[in-house]
Amino acid sequence: MTAPAPPLARILTRRLAWIALAALAINALVVGVYYGSDRQALEEEAIERVMARLEAALAGAPPRVDASAREIFARHPGAYAFALVDRTGAVLDAENPALVPAEALETGAFADDWVARVASDRGRTVVAAHAVASGDDLRLVLVMSGGDPAGLLRSALLAELVGHIWLPIVPVVLILIGANAVLVRRGLAPVAAAAAWARAVRPGSPAPPPPRERVPAEIADLVDATQRSLDRLNAALAAEKRRAAEAAHALRTPVAVLVARLDALPPGETADRLRADLSALSRTVRQVLASASADALAVDEAATVDLGPVAEVVTANLAAFAHGKGVALALERPAAPVLARGDADGVALALSNLVENAIVHGGPGAVEIVVGPGPEIRVRDHGPGVPPGGRGNLFEPFWRGENAPPGGAGLGLAIVERVQRAQGGSAEVASAEGGGAAFVLRFRSADR
Repeated sequence: MTAPAPPLARILTRRLAWIALAALAINALVVGVYYGSDRQALEEEAIERVMARLEAALAGAPPRVDASAREIFARHPGAYAFALVDRTGAVLDAENPALVPAEALETGAFADDWVARVASDRGRTVVAAHAVASGDDLRLVLVMSGGDPAGLLRSALLAELVGHIWLPIVPVVLILIGANAVLVRRGLAPVAAAAAWARAVRPGSPAPPPPRERVPAEIADLVDATQRSLDRLNAALAAEKRRAAEAAHALRTPVAVLVARLDALPPGETADRLRADLSALSRTVRQVLASASADALAVDEAATVDLGPVAEVVTANLAAFAHGKGVALALERPAAPVLARGDADGVALALSNLVENAIVHGGPGAVEIVVGPGPEIRVRDHGPGVPPGGRGNLFEPFWRGENAPPGGAGLGLAIVERVQRAQGGSAEVASAEGGGAAFVLRFRSADR
């Protein structure tokens, strides 16, 4: 079974979301490459972050750096160092002081914040100084040497990505994705309305009014063109049905004349064969007329019908036909009314074709017609039953089983199915226990 196609709104929303996420990823890559290639800027950003952490951790008198801010220096004694000095050059606190150049502690270098990069036997060394903002004439000196084992530069780069992408851009991307989802759904609402209108179209019935909401010009043109095409198709279909009904109706008189003339012939094998052929032709003409009536059937949704009297009339009308085929009709109905939603003419048309089908295909014997319980009518014959593998084709027009008796056109059950569908009911078939076929006409309950 093929999986249903996803809605167009979902497809467009996903694609726009992927485009937005791709733009975000490209932006992150560009920013990462831009800041990652500027090592000096990353070093200064890392120094500023460490200096701020050290300054925030100053406490006591004389001031010292709290242990929580010294952890990175303790873990990497050969890579990071700091010193806290006053204006006289006295070192008040330090961690890994051997890494701090003596020149960085001179009072002459006390004037401004600065960053210096020098080459040493450990490789590239960065020395920075920062005046403490507390106003006590204190200065922090920071040294980064021997690479970056603590990943301070990576942390600085991540902070740049968060500050320049995550905080300002990600919320905008999320808002755009949400807005796109809403706008796409609203923009495609006319398409959904047009699809619902198209699904409401029924063959042979006038097209329903087009969607009333405002639709784009392209959708309006499509709906208008479709409606015009449907009107032309309905007109052509009505003409075909009318011609078929007119032809069948016109054949009734010649067939009746032929029957009368055959009755005037002397008995014999040839006359009997002609009567059988003419009976089959007459039945085909009746079925074509019934098919036209089924197509033209209009059922009021609120109409109700008592199934019992309709079944009595149908049984009486077909009694002579059944007697001629050696079939006895038996009707069983409750005394109380069996009400259902439907049209009396439609119920009679469906039941007549179903009983006639049972008479012809069930062979000599009995055909039982049972009304109820509930809004249904059951018809059972005692013939050969449903052909093997033919259950799915029984209600197809012009389909006939391999062992079907000659003379039929394969229209009877197709007419039953069309009439039942027009009334909102159904026609079902099963092999009856003990042989034969059992058909059920189900109708909508009158309580609904």
